[in-house]
Amino acid sequence: MAKTPKVKSPDAIGAREIIGTTALSTNNGIAAVFMSAMFMTFMTDYAGLGKMGATLATVLLAARVIDAVDDPIQGFIMDSGKIGKHGKYKPFFMLSIIMTTIGVIALYALPDSICSKAALVTIWVIFFYLVYDIGASFYNQNLLFRTMTNDPVERSKLLIGPRLWVMILGIFGSALAAVAVSIQAVTGSFKSAYMLMASGVMIVSFVISVIGWFMVKEKHVVEQDPEDKVKFSDFFELMRTNKPMMLNFFKCIFTGFIWTFLFAAPVYYVKYAYAADLTTGEVNMEYFATLSMVVSLMMLFPLILGTIFANPVLKAFKGNFLKMHIFDLAMQGTSGLLMFIMQVLGLLRTSPVFFFIPMFLLAFFIGIDFVPGSNLSMEIMDYTIYKTGKDRSALTGVLEKFLEKAQNAVSSAIVGGVLIAIGYQVDSVTGNYVGDLSKMPAMLTWMIVIIGLVPAILAVIGILIIRRYPIDQNMRQDIQKFISDHQTKQKID
Repeated sequence: MAKTPKVKSPDAIGAREIIGTTALSTNNGIAAVFMSAMFMTFMTDYAGLGKMGATLATVLLAARVIDAVDDPIQGFIMDSGKIGKHGKYKPFFMLSIIMTTIGVIALYALPDSICSKAALVTIWVIFFYLVYDIGASFYNQNLLFRTMTNDPVERSKLLIGPRLWVMILGIFGSALAAVAVSIQAVTGSFKSAYMLMASGVMIVSFVISVIGWFMVKEKHVVEQDPEDKVKFSDFFELMRTNKPMMLNFFKCIFTGFIWTFLFAAPVYYVKYAYAADLTTGEVNMEYFATLSMVVSLMMLFPLILGTIFANPVLKAFKGNFLKMHIFDLAMQGTSGLLMFIMQVLGLLRTSPVFFFIPMFLLAFFIGIDFVPGSNLSMEIMDYTIYKTGKDRSALTGVLEKFLEKAQNAVSSAIVGGVLIAIGYQVDSVTGNYVGDLSKMPAMLTWMIVIIGLVPAILAVIGILIIRRYPIDQNMRQDIQKFISDHQTKQKID
């Protein structure tokens, strides 16, 4: 008897989809490297702005006020998009690639002619930060992954590739400080070195992401009634009626800072705890570059390990990503508390090893948590369609995206506030500290409060909130069936 040919599931994810989504993430991942702790360091130490560099970090909070209006508008625009040749959400990813590239290059190419003029510098930084920021808002991979497959297990496959690639890019980014030192040896200026480095890397990432864009395809786009127009009131209706979305949002208000604080302050801690002579302010820049790379590796390597182990851990929790998420948050809080206790006991200053250990643990559990956390976000988008019959996936993710960007800005602003309070000032040519050295021990303690103690408290609050999440396995199956029954029959290339 002939064997029945095996029919490939329409929800199956293959190598092309994994490679495509991974390549697509390149530009966004590299931009995030440049716009995290590296941008803060560039502004305060190497842009030639003096004290104004730390002040500008707090000025960027104004961008978050604009985002309060901007993010819902972008969600409205994306959900209003027509289903065309390239799908519904995919075209916005191309716009994201273009805008983030322009924004990052412009921020690192700050003209010398305006550096002494506070008003012009502020306008330049805020404008191009918003160009980058708006572009980053259009890159919401959960929107794309949700439409590529309706199977939560297959969605997990899509999550792993881009996540690992972004982490690898982060490791590459950890060497950029050393690259800048090498370029500065030729140009004679750290400012021009960072400008040349940012421009070259962003252009390469642009090309790779465009190639990835052409490799991915939307499949499960839900058919919509042409008369059912997306309205701004839909966003507020979601806030009123979508309990899973709001619980996840309130949880993220607290737990989202764990990630951003982890990346905002360590560079300053290692620079002055281990690479600087606090009696003179002189900094061993070569040793600092090495320590910066090691610190990044101690964060990024465990993130990679955590991502790799995420699916086996999920199996240990029998596919219950909510329970796994709660466990991960508990371990993140424990790791942050360990770091703070070691600072209080005086252990962290004695050796970089004591600093690396709790950072490794914290990053490892953040890495594991990416899969259950992302599955929650995509499930909430599915839930919106299931309850309303309307695809409002972009609006559903607006609050979460707004939080991500706001938390990045707030964490940088808090670090900037500490630096302003101590009169932080660095020679942009040599990298040596020229401020009040007597205040440096207090700064180091505050950095560990930001990285360790605060995240421990936030993790506990997050657990108490997300325990009330209402979707169970039975409802999950009903949601999947509803979406399969209502997807569009229109051909998408």
